[in-house]
Amino acid sequence: MNYTITREACMWERLKSTAAPLVLYGTGNGADKLIDALAAIGRMPDGVFASDGFVRRRTFRDMPVLSYAEARENFSDAMNVLIAFGSSLPDVMGKMDELAEKHVTYIPELPLFGGDLFTYDYYLAHREEIAAAYAMLSDDESRILFTDMLDYRLRGEVRCLRRTQPDADSYKELLGNMPVHRALDGGAYNGDSARTMLKAFPMLAKIRACEPDPRTVRKLTAWAEETGGIIEVIPCALSDNAGSMDFHTSGSRGSGGNGANRRGADTQVQTETIDRLCADFHPDLIKLDVEGWEAEALRGAEETLLRDRPALAVSLYHRAQDLFALPLWLRDHTRGSYSWHLRRVPCYPAWDLMLYAVPNG
Repeated sequence: MNYTITREACMWERLKSTAAPLVLYGTGNGADKLIDALAAIGRMPDGVFASDGFVRRRTFRDMPVLSYAEARENFSDAMNVLIAFGSSLPDVMGKMDELAEKHVTYIPELPLFGGDLFTYDYYLAHREEIAAAYAMLSDDESRILFTDMLDYRLRGEVRCLRRTQPDADSYKELLGNMPVHRALDGGAYNGDSARTMLKAFPMLAKIRACEPDPRTVRKLTAWAEETGGIIEVIPCALSDNAGSMDFHTSGSRGSGGNGANRRGADTQVQTETIDRLCADFHPDLIKLDVEGWEAEALRGAEETLLRDRPALAVSLYHRAQDLFALPLWLRDHTRGSYSWHLRRVPCYPAWDLMLYAVPNG
Protein backbone atom coordinates (compact mmCIF):
# COMPACT_ATOMS: atom_id res chain seq x y z
CA MET A 1 0.00 0.00 0.00
CA ASN A 2 1.53 3.30 -1.11
CA TYR A 3 0.25 5.68 1.55
CA THR A 4 2.21 8.21 3.59
CA ILE A 5 1.19 11.03 5.88
CA THR A 6 3.18 13.15 8.30
CA ARG A 7 2.20 13.71 11.90
CA GLU A 8 1.83 17.43 11.20
CA ALA A 9 -0.80 16.74 8.51
CA CYS A 10 -3.06 14.82 10.90
CA MET A 11 -6.20 16.73 11.85
CA TRP A 12 -5.92 16.12 15.58
CA GLU A 13 -2.31 17.39 15.58
CA ARG A 14 -3.38 20.50 13.66
CA LEU A 15 -6.26 21.18 16.02
CA LYS A 16 -3.95 20.81 18.99
CA SER A 17 -1.42 23.32 17.66
CA THR A 18 -3.42 25.90 15.71
CA ALA A 19 -3.88 29.42 17.06
CA ALA A 20 -7.06 29.89 14.99
CA PRO A 21 -10.43 29.85 16.79
CA LEU A 22 -12.14 26.46 16.78
CA VAL A 23 -15.86 26.85 16.13
CA LEU A 24 -18.34 23.98 16.10
CA TYR A 25 -21.15 23.72 13.57
CA GLY A 26 -23.92 21.73 15.25
CA THR A 27 -25.26 21.17 18.77
CA GLY A 28 -26.32 17.52 19.02
CA ASN A 29 -24.77 14.26 20.13
CA GLY A 30 -21.91 14.70 17.69
CA ALA A 31 -21.00 18.06 19.19
CA ASP A 32 -20.92 16.53 22.68
CA LYS A 33 -18.55 13.81 21.49
CA LEU A 34 -16.40 16.31 19.61
CA ILE A 35 -15.98 18.54 22.65
CA ASP A 36 -14.90 15.52 24.68
CA ALA A 37 -12.41 14.53 21.95
CA LEU A 38 -10.99 18.06 21.85
CA ALA A 39 -10.63 18.07 25.63
CA ALA A 40 -8.57 14.89 25.35
CA ILE A 41 -5.99 16.75 23.21
CA GLY A 42 -6.01 19.81 25.43
CA ARG A 43 -8.26 22.10 23.37
CA MET A 44 -11.76 23.45 23.82
CA PRO A 45 -13.97 25.07 21.17
CA ASP A 46 -14.10 28.84 21.13
CA GLY A 47 -17.72 28.94 19.98
CA VAL A 48 -20.59 27.15 18.32
CA PHE A 49 -23.06 28.02 15.58
CA ALA A 50 -26.13 26.36 14.11
CA SER A 51 -28.18 26.66 10.96
CA ASP A 52 -30.48 29.66 11.14
CA GLY A 53 -33.56 27.62 11.99
CA PHE A 54 -31.85 26.04 15.02
CA VAL A 55 -30.33 29.07 16.74
CA ARG A 56 -33.26 30.14 18.97
CA ARG A 57 -31.13 32.18 21.41
CA ARG A 58 -29.98 29.23 23.48
CA THR A 59 -26.73 27.87 24.87
CA PHE A 60 -24.85 24.64 24.29
CA ARG A 61 -22.26 23.48 26.82
CA ASP A 62 -22.31 27.01 28.30
CA MET A 63 -21.60 28.62 24.91
CA PRO A 64 -24.18 30.85 23.20
CA VAL A 65 -25.44 29.23 20.01
CA LEU A 66 -24.68 31.71 17.24
CA SER A 67 -25.86 32.00 13.68
CA TYR A 68 -23.25 31.53 10.97
CA ALA A 69 -23.21 35.27 10.34
CA GLU A 70 -22.61 35.94 14.04
CA ALA A 71 -19.82 33.35 14.13
CA ARG A 72 -18.06 35.08 11.22
CA GLU A 73 -18.47 38.43 12.93
CA ASN A 74 -17.15 37.13 16.26
CA PHE A 75 -14.29 34.95 14.99
CA SER A 76 -13.56 36.18 11.43
CA ASP A 77 -13.09 33.97 8.39
CA ALA A 78 -9.87 32.68 9.96
CA MET A 79 -11.91 30.43 12.24
CA ASN A 80 -11.53 26.67 11.86
CA VAL A 81 -15.00 25.16 11.38
CA LEU A 82 -15.58 21.71 12.92
CA ILE A 83 -18.73 20.10 11.56
CA ALA A 84 -20.32 18.08 14.35
CA PHE A 85 -23.21 16.25 12.66
CA GLY A 86 -23.90 14.18 9.59
CA SER A 87 -26.39 14.25 6.75
CA SER A 88 -27.25 12.60 3.46
CA LEU A 89 -29.43 15.53 2.34
CA PRO A 90 -27.92 17.17 -0.76
CA ASP A 91 -28.69 20.71 0.37
CA VAL A 92 -27.09 20.17 3.78
CA MET A 93 -24.05 18.52 2.22
CA GLY A 94 -23.85 21.47 -0.17
CA LYS A 95 -23.76 23.83 2.81
CA MET A 96 -20.83 21.87 4.21
CA ASP A 97 -19.05 22.15 0.85
CA GLU A 98 -19.57 25.93 0.92
CA LEU A 99 -18.05 26.15 4.40
CA ALA A 100 -15.02 24.18 3.20
CA GLU A 101 -14.50 26.73 0.43
CA LYS A 102 -14.57 29.71 2.84
CA HIS A 103 -12.81 28.38 5.94
CA VAL A 104 -10.43 25.69 7.12
CA THR A 105 -13.11 23.05 7.70
CA TYR A 106 -13.00 19.60 9.23
CA ILE A 107 -15.58 16.85 9.70
CA PRO A 108 -13.75 14.97 12.46
CA GLU A 109 -13.90 11.20 12.45
CA LEU A 110 -15.74 10.33 15.66
CA PRO A 111 -16.52 6.61 15.90
CA LEU A 112 -20.19 6.10 16.66
CA PHE A 113 -19.28 3.39 19.18
CA GLY A 114 -16.14 2.77 21.19
CA GLY A 115 -13.67 5.31 22.49
CA ASP A 116 -10.74 5.03 20.07
CA LEU A 117 -9.90 8.04 17.91
CA PHE A 118 -8.19 7.46 14.58
CA THR A 119 -5.18 9.60 15.46
CA TYR A 120 -1.72 9.50 13.92
CA ASP A 121 -0.50 7.27 16.75
CA TYR A 122 -3.48 4.95 16.21
CA TYR A 123 -2.55 4.75 12.52
CA LEU A 124 1.05 3.87 13.36
CA ALA A 125 -0.05 1.18 15.82
CA HIS A 126 -2.27 -0.51 13.20
CA ARG A 127 -0.36 0.22 10.00
CA GLU A 128 0.36 -3.43 9.20
CA GLU A 129 -3.30 -4.44 9.66
CA ILE A 130 -4.40 -1.50 7.51
CA ALA A 131 -2.02 -2.56 4.74
CA ALA A 132 -3.26 -6.17 4.97
CA ALA A 133 -6.90 -5.09 4.62
CA TYR A 134 -6.02 -2.90 1.64
CA ALA A 135 -4.23 -5.84 -0.01
CA MET A 136 -7.45 -7.89 0.12
CA LEU A 137 -9.38 -5.53 -2.14
CA SER A 138 -10.24 -6.77 -5.62
CA ASP A 139 -10.74 -3.66 -7.75
CA ASP A 140 -9.25 -0.21 -8.26
CA GLU A 141 -12.41 1.58 -7.15
CA SER A 142 -12.23 -0.17 -3.79
CA ARG A 143 -8.54 0.56 -3.35
CA ILE A 144 -9.01 4.25 -4.12
CA LEU A 145 -11.99 4.45 -1.75
CA PHE A 146 -10.03 2.69 1.01
CA THR A 147 -7.23 5.25 0.64
CA ASP A 148 -9.78 8.08 0.69
CA MET A 149 -11.31 6.69 3.88
CA LEU A 150 -7.92 6.33 5.54
CA ASP A 151 -7.01 9.85 4.46
CA TYR A 152 -10.33 11.15 5.77
CA ARG A 153 -9.88 9.53 9.16
CA LEU A 154 -6.51 11.19 9.54
CA ARG A 155 -7.17 14.55 7.85
CA GLY A 156 -10.91 15.09 8.45
CA GLU A 157 -11.34 16.94 5.17
CA VAL A 158 -14.53 17.14 3.11
CA ARG A 159 -12.65 16.46 -0.14
CA CYS A 160 -12.03 12.85 0.97
CA LEU A 161 -15.76 12.05 1.10
CA ARG A 162 -16.88 12.52 -2.49
CA ARG A 163 -16.36 9.05 -3.98
CA THR A 164 -19.84 7.54 -3.57
CA GLN A 165 -22.67 5.73 -5.33
CA PRO A 166 -26.22 4.69 -4.32
CA ASP A 167 -26.44 1.33 -2.56
CA ALA A 168 -28.84 -0.05 -5.16
CA ASP A 169 -26.18 0.56 -7.81
CA SER A 170 -23.58 -1.23 -5.68
CA TYR A 171 -25.82 -4.28 -5.32
CA LYS A 172 -26.45 -4.41 -9.05
CA GLU A 173 -22.81 -3.80 -9.98
CA LEU A 174 -21.27 -6.30 -7.58
CA LEU A 175 -24.00 -8.91 -7.00
CA GLY A 176 -26.17 -8.50 -10.08
CA ASN A 177 -25.07 -11.83 -11.56
CA MET A 178 -25.95 -13.79 -8.41
CA PRO A 179 -29.27 -15.60 -7.94
CA VAL A 180 -30.36 -13.99 -4.67
CA HIS A 181 -33.51 -15.75 -3.40
CA ARG A 182 -33.13 -15.37 0.39
CA ALA A 183 -31.53 -12.58 2.41
CA LEU A 184 -30.95 -11.78 6.05
CA ASP A 185 -31.11 -8.06 6.82
CA GLY A 186 -29.27 -7.29 10.06
CA GLY A 187 -30.16 -3.83 11.31
CA ALA A 188 -33.27 -3.59 9.17
CA TYR A 189 -34.33 -0.22 10.64
CA ASN A 190 -37.63 0.81 9.02
CA GLY A 191 -37.20 -1.38 5.94
CA ASP A 192 -35.07 0.98 3.86
CA SER A 193 -32.38 -1.60 3.09
CA ALA A 194 -34.98 -4.31 2.43
CA ARG A 195 -36.67 -2.03 -0.10
CA THR A 196 -33.33 -1.58 -1.86
CA MET A 197 -32.76 -5.35 -1.94
CA LEU A 198 -36.17 -5.98 -3.44
CA LYS A 199 -35.45 -3.50 -6.23
CA ALA A 200 -31.97 -4.85 -6.89
CA PHE A 201 -32.78 -8.59 -6.87
CA PRO A 202 -35.93 -9.53 -8.81
CA MET A 203 -35.79 -13.18 -7.68
CA LEU A 204 -35.70 -12.29 -3.98
CA ALA A 205 -38.53 -14.22 -2.32
CA LYS A 206 -37.81 -13.90 1.42
CA ILE A 207 -36.02 -11.46 3.71
CA ARG A 208 -35.58 -12.11 7.40
CA ALA A 209 -35.37 -8.59 8.78
CA CYS A 210 -33.75 -8.27 12.22
CA GLU A 211 -34.29 -5.05 14.17
CA PRO A 212 -34.01 -4.65 17.96
CA ASP A 213 -35.41 -1.14 18.55
CA PRO A 214 -39.04 -1.65 19.71
CA ARG A 215 -40.17 1.70 18.31
CA THR A 216 -38.66 0.99 14.92
CA VAL A 217 -39.97 -2.59 14.87
CA ARG A 218 -43.52 -1.24 14.87
CA LYS A 219 -42.82 0.79 11.72
CA LEU A 220 -40.99 -2.10 10.08
CA THR A 221 -43.82 -4.52 10.87
CA ALA A 222 -46.46 -2.19 9.45
CA TRP A 223 -44.58 -2.03 6.15
CA ALA A 224 -43.76 -5.75 6.13
CA GLU A 225 -47.46 -6.59 6.29
CA GLU A 226 -47.83 -4.91 2.90
CA THR A 227 -45.29 -7.21 1.20
CA GLY A 228 -47.40 -10.38 1.22
CA GLY A 229 -45.10 -12.37 3.46
CA ILE A 230 -41.81 -11.58 1.72
CA ILE A 231 -40.53 -9.71 4.80
CA GLU A 232 -40.36 -11.66 8.06
CA VAL A 233 -39.67 -9.31 10.96
CA ILE A 234 -37.56 -10.74 13.79
CA PRO A 235 -37.35 -8.32 16.75
CA CYS A 236 -33.83 -9.01 17.98
CA ALA A 237 -30.27 -7.75 18.10
CA LEU A 238 -27.69 -9.89 16.34
CA SER A 239 -24.83 -11.07 18.53
CA ASP A 240 -22.56 -14.04 19.22
CA ASN A 241 -24.98 -15.50 21.77
CA ALA A 242 -28.72 -15.94 22.24
CA GLY A 243 -30.06 -14.14 25.29
CA SER A 244 -30.73 -10.51 26.11
CA MET A 245 -28.85 -7.24 26.34
CA ASP A 246 -29.24 -3.66 27.50
CA PHE A 247 -30.31 -1.48 24.60
CA HIS A 248 -30.66 2.26 24.12
CA THR A 249 -33.76 2.88 22.05
CA SER A 250 -34.50 6.09 20.21
CA GLY A 251 -36.57 5.01 17.21
CA SER A 252 -33.74 6.27 15.00
CA ARG A 253 -30.36 5.25 13.63
CA GLY A 254 -28.83 6.33 16.95
CA SER A 255 -30.24 3.28 18.70
CA GLY A 256 -27.73 0.74 19.91
CA GLY A 257 -26.27 -1.38 22.62
CA ASN A 258 -23.87 1.36 23.71
CA GLY A 259 -26.24 4.28 24.25
CA ALA A 260 -25.35 6.31 21.19
CA ASN A 261 -28.26 8.71 21.48
CA ARG A 262 -28.58 10.77 24.64
CA ARG A 263 -32.28 11.38 23.90
CA GLY A 264 -33.18 7.69 23.94
CA ALA A 265 -34.37 5.35 26.66
CA ASP A 266 -32.87 2.17 28.08
CA THR A 267 -34.60 -1.17 27.65
CA GLN A 268 -33.85 -4.89 27.32
CA VAL A 269 -33.95 -6.64 23.95
CA GLN A 270 -33.54 -10.23 22.83
CA THR A 271 -30.27 -11.26 21.16
CA GLU A 272 -29.95 -13.97 18.53
CA THR A 273 -27.18 -15.46 16.44
CA ILE A 274 -27.26 -15.64 12.68
CA ASP A 275 -26.46 -19.36 12.94
CA ARG A 276 -29.66 -19.98 14.92
CA LEU A 277 -31.77 -17.78 12.65
CA CYS A 278 -30.41 -19.38 9.50
CA ALA A 279 -30.32 -23.03 10.54
CA ASP A 280 -33.25 -23.68 8.17
CA PHE A 281 -32.92 -20.62 5.94
CA HIS A 282 -29.67 -20.77 3.90
CA PRO A 283 -29.29 -17.11 2.90
CA ASP A 284 -27.78 -16.04 -0.41
CA LEU A 285 -27.04 -12.58 1.03
CA ILE A 286 -26.38 -11.25 4.52
CA LYS A 287 -26.37 -7.50 5.12
CA LEU A 288 -25.11 -6.17 8.46
CA ASP A 289 -25.43 -2.58 9.64
CA VAL A 290 -25.92 -3.22 13.35
CA GLU A 291 -24.61 -0.11 15.09
CA GLY A 292 -21.21 -1.30 16.19
CA TRP A 293 -22.09 -4.97 16.81
CA GLU A 294 -20.87 -6.22 13.44
CA ALA A 295 -17.98 -8.20 14.97
CA GLU A 296 -20.29 -9.96 17.43
CA ALA A 297 -22.87 -10.66 14.72
CA LEU A 298 -20.20 -12.19 12.48
CA ARG A 299 -18.88 -14.39 15.29
CA GLY A 300 -22.42 -15.69 15.65
CA ALA A 301 -22.54 -16.50 11.92
CA GLU A 302 -19.48 -18.74 11.47
CA GLU A 303 -21.46 -21.91 10.70
CA THR A 304 -23.65 -20.10 8.18
CA LEU A 305 -20.68 -18.49 6.46
CA LEU A 306 -18.91 -21.84 6.05
CA ARG A 307 -22.02 -23.81 5.08
CA ASP A 308 -23.75 -21.42 2.68
CA ARG A 309 -21.00 -19.04 1.51
CA PRO A 310 -23.46 -16.15 1.14
CA ALA A 311 -22.61 -12.80 -0.34
CA LEU A 312 -22.06 -10.19 2.36
CA ALA A 313 -22.61 -6.47 2.75
CA VAL A 314 -21.04 -5.39 6.05
CA SER A 315 -20.75 -1.85 7.38
CA LEU A 316 -17.23 -0.67 8.28
CA TYR A 317 -17.81 2.68 9.95
CA HIS A 318 -19.14 2.31 13.49
CA ARG A 319 -15.85 1.68 15.30
CA ALA A 320 -12.34 2.95 14.62
CA GLN A 321 -11.00 -0.55 13.92
CA ASP A 322 -13.79 -1.63 11.58
CA LEU A 323 -11.98 -0.40 8.46
CA PHE A 324 -9.33 -3.10 8.84
CA ALA A 325 -10.41 -5.51 11.60
CA LEU A 326 -13.69 -6.69 10.04
CA PRO A 327 -12.23 -7.41 6.57
CA LEU A 328 -9.34 -9.34 8.11
CA TRP A 329 -11.70 -11.38 10.30
CA LEU A 330 -13.82 -12.26 7.29
CA ARG A 331 -10.77 -13.23 5.26
CA ASP A 332 -9.76 -15.64 8.01
CA HIS A 333 -13.24 -17.11 8.68
CA THR A 334 -14.73 -17.65 5.23
CA ARG A 335 -14.22 -20.70 3.07
CA GLY A 336 -13.41 -20.60 -0.62
CA SER A 337 -12.67 -17.69 -2.86
CA TYR A 338 -14.32 -14.29 -2.42
CA SER A 339 -13.71 -10.98 -4.09
CA TRP A 340 -13.75 -7.99 -1.75
CA HIS A 341 -15.10 -4.56 -2.62
CA LEU A 342 -15.77 -1.23 -0.87
CA ARG A 343 -18.57 1.14 -1.77
CA ARG A 344 -20.15 4.09 0.04
CA VAL A 345 -23.42 5.98 -0.42
CA PRO A 346 -23.48 9.81 -0.57
CA CYS A 347 -23.37 11.30 2.93
CA TYR A 348 -21.16 13.35 5.24
CA PRO A 349 -19.19 12.22 7.26
CA ALA A 350 -17.83 8.77 6.27
CA TRP A 351 -20.92 6.79 7.24
CA ASP A 352 -22.41 3.91 5.26
CA LEU A 353 -19.06 2.53 4.13
CA MET A 354 -19.82 -1.07 3.14
CA LEU A 355 -17.63 -4.08 2.46
CA TYR A 356 -19.15 -6.35 -0.20
CA ALA A 357 -17.92 -9.95 -0.20
CA VAL A 358 -18.79 -11.70 -3.45
CA PRO A 359 -18.33 -15.50 -3.61
CA ASN A 360 -16.41 -16.63 -6.68
CA GLY A 361 -17.57 -19.73 -8.48
